[in-house]
Amino acid sequence: MNVLFLDVDGVLNSHKYLTSLYEKKKRRLEREEFFDPKCMIILKKIVLKFNLKIVITSSWKIADMCTLERVFKKYELDILDKTKNYGDKRGREIREWLQDHNDVDNFVILDDDFFSDYVGLENNLVQTSFISNGGLNDSHILLVEKILTRDRLNI
Repeated sequence: MNVLFLDVDGVLNSHKYLTSLYEKKKRRLEREEFFDPKCMIILKKIVLKFNLKIVITSSWKIADMCTLERVFKKYELDILDKTKNYGDKRGREIREWLQDHNDVDNFVILDDDFFSDYVGLENNLVQTSFISNGGLNDSHILLVEKILTRDRLNI
């Protein structure tokens, strides 16, 4: 099984998207509106193309899994699982999840942050940007492919 460890903010949205939506709506945004449809479509392309199972690493797993599940269902995407929460120790969360699931062939991490404990996982990280590149975009598809088509590295 190939796994996608998925962050939300900075991957499935961006500063530009949220700012323009807020300016257009002139009101506080609903949680479902935080997801940029363009980013969601690209996520779906990636998941389908590489037959990925989604594991949520984002802090949304604590705050609002129900919203995540509703939005993902709208795009016909399933969430397999979520990692435990160790705050800013996302690398630890991923490593622990992998140790508990020995049926993983390969994995990729989509995140706009580089946590200090990502050291050793960086070869499986596709880093997006909340500010400059507008979250997940088509250029990230090739980066995901490069990770998933090489042999899995020991972690």
